[in-house]
Amino acid sequence: MTESPGLPLTLAEMGERLRARPPLARIAFVGLIGFALSAPFSISVSQIFVFGAIAAWLLSLWREEAARPARFPLWRPFALFAALTVASAALSDDPARSLKDTRQLVQILIFYCALNTMRDDAEGVWLTRALLAATGFAAVFTLGAALAFPLGLTNRMSGFFSIYMTLGGFLLVVGSLAFAYLMLPGGPPRGAWVWAAGALIIAALMTTFSRNAWLGLLVASLAVVLAGRSRRGIALLAAAGLAVLLLSPASVRQRLRSIGDPKDRTAVERIYMWESGLRMVRDRPLLGFGLDMIKRNYTGYADPRAVKKRTGHLHNNILHIAAERGLPALAAWLWVWAAYFWAVWRGVRATRAGPFARRFRMVGGLAALAGFFAAGFFEYNFGDSEVVMTAYLAMALPFMGEDP
Repeated sequence: MTESPGLPLTLAEMGERLRARPPLARIAFVGLIGFALSAPFSISVSQIFVFGAIAAWLLSLWREEAARPARFPLWRPFALFAALTVASAALSDDPARSLKDTRQLVQILIFYCALNTMRDDAEGVWLTRALLAATGFAAVFTLGAALAFPLGLTNRMSGFFSIYMTLGGFLLVVGSLAFAYLMLPGGPPRGAWVWAAGALIIAALMTTFSRNAWLGLLVASLAVVLAGRSRRGIALLAAAGLAVLLLSPASVRQRLRSIGDPKDRTAVERIYMWESGLRMVRDRPLLGFGLDMIKRNYTGYADPRAVKKRTGHLHNNILHIAAERGLPALAAWLWVWAAYFWAVWRGVRATRAGPFARRFRMVGGLAALAGFFAAGFFEYNFGDSEVVMTAYLAMALPFMGEDP
């Protein structure tokens, strides 16, 4: 079957689509575009855009009869997770502090706003390309800053974010989308700028020295290769691996070798931390210690051998959620992931003979979230707002236009 070229929407075509929407739905659309363009640069500006988009979308559902009927996939596990999170916060040692932190649950609405606002494959791809372009520009700044001092653990890049771990997690999600967009077979020409943006994003990711993000990108790339049946993805992975081994700075190669070193200092510290987290879970298995309570209680559980006796998170999503919110909340959180990956995998299989944009929505969403989930075994990236907001946007891709 010959696939239609399906060229990306132009600015003029996007303008026509905007004008065709009711006013509030139009504001929601613009807000998501603003979020995609500002996310690599400023959390404050990106939150203004995305929460403005959510507010406009919710008002549109209420006031604009021309709006499409809303869809809420995965609402059951999300609702259960939110309810258990609130219960944990309300019964913590400091309910006022914990309940204040439940505002992070509003970020879930990014997923629903995006999947209901972007109405078809073409709009989903256009929004992704906007995110890739903005992140490519931000990566230029990151790489330029990396040249100021010798690259290494004492000079880890954080870009426009507060810390290198946040930049690594953000670039992991966007880099996964870039890899899927470039490596999926078929479709229209991607354009030289997309290839350049993808290369810049991956190069900037290397300067963070965030091993969890590196591993997450590897998992995401393998997801693209397997789900997208991409032969050139295999070739690029092999070529990239060879280039890293032969051409990357010695500090990067040393960091890569440390991934499998059981005596690595930070790896040993993480093991001590995870053991402490398990003891916290055993003490409060039902509702945990409450949101933002790990920092207050961790010292009493810290391993005597550990250098770090205080921490605000446990460098592992599963352990952190169990200790903070309890095992039932963890089960609900894992239900979200299981339901998502099952639905998207079915979508991948159903669209293998479909147009490129639809295959990208499925494979891109699968890859980005698989990378995010894998990285979360070694970092509490679910607690990093900049990363989570972008992950929810990527999570919505397979559901834009129609259910997977």
